Amino acid sequence: MLVALVLLTLLAVNAWTMPRTRLQWQLQLVTLEFGHWLALLSVTLAAAIGWATVAYGVLAWVFLIPALQAARVAREQGLAFSWLRLWLPLRSGKFKVRHERHAYWQEGGDSLDIVIHRPIGMDKAVPCLLIAHTGGWDSGDPGEFRFANAELASQGYVVCNFGYRLAPTHKWPAQAEDTRRALAWIRDHADELGIDTHRIVLMGRSAGAQIAAACAYSMPELDVRACISIYGPPNMHLAREWSLPNDILKSLTLVRQYMGGDPHEVPEVYRTASASEFVDNHRLPTLLIHGTRDTLVDIRHSRFFTERVGVRDDYQFLELPWGTHGTDYFPSTPGGQLSIAAILRVMERFARHVA
Repeated sequence: MLVALVLLTLLAVNAWTMPRTRLQWQLQLVTLEFGHWLALLSVTLAAAIGWATVAYGVLAWVFLIPALQAARVAREQGLAFSWLRLWLPLRSGKFKVRHERHAYWQEGGDSLDIVIHRPIGMDKAVPCLLIAHTGGWDSGDPGEFRFANAELASQGYVVCNFGYRLAPTHKWPAQAEDTRRALAWIRDHADELGIDTHRIVLMGRSAGAQIAAACAYSMPELDVRACISIYGPPNMHLAREWSLPNDILKSLTLVRQYMGGDPHEVPEVYRTASASEFVDNHRLPTLLIHGTRDTLVDIRHSRFFTERVGVRDDYQFLELPWGTHGTDYFPSTPGGQLSIAAILRVMERFARHVA
């Protein structure tokens, strides 16, 4: 039992300190998002062994903080949050979901895939959520976030997660060109996929959020209904300024190889890759989601963009006080529930009903 106490204490400490390695970050993510289970374990151990009750009680409270904060944020923001679903992580949607994978672009020996999650049983064309995947611009796969994307699709939307060409071989704006190709492909296949081409929302997570936001704001001809950016950098000048050579992601290398150099070397590349450069030219309904404990992509990125946009009734910034990078990965956890609720509210308001 002493071993259990030590292990739980180490998990609690790691959850609320800055991670130095990928493993520490992954443990932090799991601990914060599933802390309610660790809280239950702490209470059970305290009741079972009869000693160290105070220590286990403190641990239980620490592990429960994310759920308590999620409940508070949900009340303040008018978002759905279920305590029951924390313990019974069943899909909450109305429809079963079909999963498909297709190559949407091929040239020579290169190809790019798109993974589609679509509801079964819809009798009319529905809105589409087109998502750029994560991976630091040099890795990643459109098959990621399967459960979160299926959760969104089960609410009556077609969710398409698309791949793009990767750095350092392919630098920006290659990824913008791929976004254009992915949009063209789903519009060409809209009838068979059950997509209403007038109701497409562009979204991304992490590196994909930068791509989605830059394209949505700088390329109005794409004609998307809204933009959703989840823990991404919407200004690449700041991404370069705040990058470090020896952090978890080796972010300085990532940014330089993706942009093709520093801002003074390729100023136009940095400008077109930064959504914040275009907010005065193209107004677009937008949702940003970011956790305050994110050490991979600092929350200052989303705060800066929010200040740049200013107060608008079609703009929302959901700040999750416990959230770290990947906070929306698990659909039933505090970060997953609130992220999905916020995304669905955007889809309902700006994509479900079109004047």
